[in-house]
Amino acid sequence: MIMPVCMRPMPDELLYGWLSRLSLENRYSSLTEFGKRFLTERTALQPPERISWYPRVDFIRDLDRVCEEYKEIGCFPTADEMLRKMTPLYTVFPFLTYGNQSWWTQFILREPGTALTGTGNRGNMISEFLSCPECRRQDHEKYGFSYLRTWHHLPGVRVCAVHKVPLQILEYKKQKVLDLDEDGIILSEKELVGDLETEWGISSFAKKLYEKPLFFDLRGLQALLSERMEELDIRKKIAEAVKSAGFLPYLNAECEKRVQKMLMEPRNGMDEIMAFSAFLFGEYSVLEEKAQRFLGELEEPFADVIHGRFQLLSGFGRLVHLKCVTCGKGFHIHPYSLGLGCGCPFCETRMSLQQRINRRLSFLGDGNYELAEDVNEEAMGERVSILHKTCGNVRKTRLMETLWMQKKCDCETKVSFSDAAERVRAASTDFTLIRYIGGKKDHIVRLKHKVCGQTFDWELGRFQKRPTCMVCERRRAPRESVEDFIKRMSDLVGDEYELASGFTDLRSRILVRHRACGTVTEMIPNDFLRGRRCNLCHKVIRRAELEAELESCTGGYYRITGMKNVRYAIEGENGERFFRDPGYIMQELSRPTESKLFTHRVAKPKPAPRKEALIYLSAKEICRQKGFWSPRDSADILLLKQVQDLMRWLVRNSYLERIGYGKYVLSEKKLSGEHSDENQTADDGTVQE
Repeated sequence: MIMPVCMRPMPDELLYGWLSRLSLENRYSSLTEFGKRFLTERTALQPPERISWYPRVDFIRDLDRVCEEYKEIGCFPTADEMLRKMTPLYTVFPFLTYGNQSWWTQFILREPGTALTGTGNRGNMISEFLSCPECRRQDHEKYGFSYLRTWHHLPGVRVCAVHKVPLQILEYKKQKVLDLDEDGIILSEKELVGDLETEWGISSFAKKLYEKPLFFDLRGLQALLSERMEELDIRKKIAEAVKSAGFLPYLNAECEKRVQKMLMEPRNGMDEIMAFSAFLFGEYSVLEEKAQRFLGELEEPFADVIHGRFQLLSGFGRLVHLKCVTCGKGFHIHPYSLGLGCGCPFCETRMSLQQRINRRLSFLGDGNYELAEDVNEEAMGERVSILHKTCGNVRKTRLMETLWMQKKCDCETKVSFSDAAERVRAASTDFTLIRYIGGKKDHIVRLKHKVCGQTFDWELGRFQKRPTCMVCERRRAPRESVEDFIKRMSDLVGDEYELASGFTDLRSRILVRHRACGTVTEMIPNDFLRGRRCNLCHKVIRRAELEAELESCTGGYYRITGMKNVRYAIEGENGERFFRDPGYIMQELSRPTESKLFTHRVAKPKPAPRKEALIYLSAKEICRQKGFWSPRDSADILLLKQVQDLMRWLVRNSYLERIGYGKYVLSEKKLSGEHSDENQTADDGTVQE
């Protein structure tokens, strides 16, 4: 049943606070009764007392259905808006692995019986309700009422990031509405862990993360934390550095052990990792810049997973809106969930519990897993027997950990010396495996760097992601000169690109101009050397296109044989095998100089031009002729509706500028190199057909 009175939430309002205000407006003092009547799926004949609905303090369960029912109500937020603005979820995504992100998202979006997220509730992300006295005072002056802010309820926040005063704890009566204007609702002031200045720094960092959330995961963050310690030269004296900065009280045990755990473990205390991130990066913009290389890493594997099964109805993001090709119904899902075996929730309702679990297990490891016993709903959170058909081993393991955290059989996690040597060589030919030290999870290896001749110990998985000599890193070898970088640019792209700004080192941002379109793109030099190109012209290449380019450019000598993480496995006719991401593959296929990666090339790629670039170049020519451009001027290239959609993207990303109704000119921001607020990768905001 649709609620009679609905009002738009405040831009940063906490979900529970908004639901409380809705309940009071609809004359309900019990949030449970309000939810039973207006937020559950039931027939008109079902009495409310027969309906089970429990109000969580952080989320609404079965959220996808709720938002679908209310989609015609303009003031009711979408599922993506609700999770982005009204809950901590998107803010803490960098503190969760992709598997854990998917686990949480499915738990929220689906009804309990179909989510496959275990029995009972997951722990709340919000432990208590908090409010700032100054925010309440300003709210009353401006709106006549006060409301709960989401960013007051983020991990590690004890002080208002705006007013720099300690937050106050509110009285909460289970399942009841929360009225901030009720007498006696203030219980006490939130106790601070450190000094006020440090607390304010953490709160400000968290608020920025809420306002501009980053879509990558814990493994990426752990790599950035490790690199940042090396960059600041504090790895060996981390306890001293943390103590001198006033952050020691935020680590719950011995500092070195806590830091090591944060860098290695798949789960961490969110308060702790928020404080440690604020300590290491200081300004949020530093983390934002360094995280750019991880953003969008799921998009290409996601495109392969949905091919032929689902139609994408939205842009790519933390939630994607898909239409099932089989049943024709739409649903929202975390993109990584599809790679874990999750599918259309409507089609899955026609499958038995055993079938759904076995389907999920078929996406684990080598795909040869299945249940070795019958499982019922009550046993979902318990240990169950799972058969690995490859080795015949039956192991007792927690089903949820296996499904969501990809707990594979030991035979798949053990690495032989030859396997480790092959993985090292595939990552970089500049290193040699000296010894496989081992470790069930870490796979520690001793490597020799051929360039400097030194040896060092490192995790095999981390080395594969970032093949770097740790000895050279510690020595802080001088960054390459601008002349060296320009020479490397020329080797990769000829004169197609030029440096349009000053150059400091390979980690500091530069502006690169694409001569073909005349626009500049801001990026890190290392990203350019790994295959990143013009944001306007460079398109995301899908697997089918990449396979076609390999076939035509190498005469079939190289082919794609698989994928691991976001990298494709490439195999040559001589048995050579290596892993590279699509951007790097296209770079090596198209470079005008000899490629060490592809020694057999017969042609260069000819990728189709990006539609955004076609419209921009058309607008550029028409502006040259008559001084301005309108969408109708390019209606001979694409349908007018498509041109208008692309025009909006070009305006939003500062390629075009509106000067009047239906009139646009080229924006100087992308021609002169003036920095804009947007820092988009090449595929951000691409219009979906």
